[in-house]
Amino acid sequence: MTTSPAWSQTSRTTVFDRGRVRVHEDAVVQPDGARSTFRVVEVPDGAATVAEDDEGRIALVRQPTYVHGTVLTIPGGAIDPGETPEEAARRELAEEAGVTATTWRPLAELVLMTNNVARLHLYTATGLTLGAQALTPTETGLTVEWWPLKDAVDAAMDGRIVYGATIAAMLMYARRRT
Repeated sequence: MTTSPAWSQTSRTTVFDRGRVRVHEDAVVQPDGARSTFRVVEVPDGAATVAEDDEGRIALVRQPTYVHGTVLTIPGGAIDPGETPEEAARRELAEEAGVTATTWRPLAELVLMTNNVARLHLYTATGLTLGAQALTPTETGLTVEWWPLKDAVDAAMDGRIVYGATIAAMLMYARRRT
């Protein structure tokens, strides 16, 4: 975790710990001298990919989720211990979409929330080869859809795609392509 030098932490209490997911309450002194408490969420970093085929379509996965119902996202997930972000992006694209790629490029690195230390590493993939999905038990029911990039951006803009990281990745990728 990186903190601003203008803030100082005076103590930390871990209020929840389930291995790779922790919640801390940090007592801090703010830049103006005020004292306060912040909850900090610690989860693994993630990696996700905007994968574009030769027809200009990107892979989106339709995923039933417990919290938000069914959502459309780009393929991605948590980085496993010992994995680099790109290795995780490659693994997740193969698992969720059944896709491998010959060309990989970093797209961006995002923070997800101001109180969450996780970073999301975004990649682009081209030169795709399609294969079979290799879903994990938590990905049951996940399906792959191929959307023209313009249609996916339109869906992000009109609320059909609601996952913030997917929206950011698609908009960044569309901007890079123009």
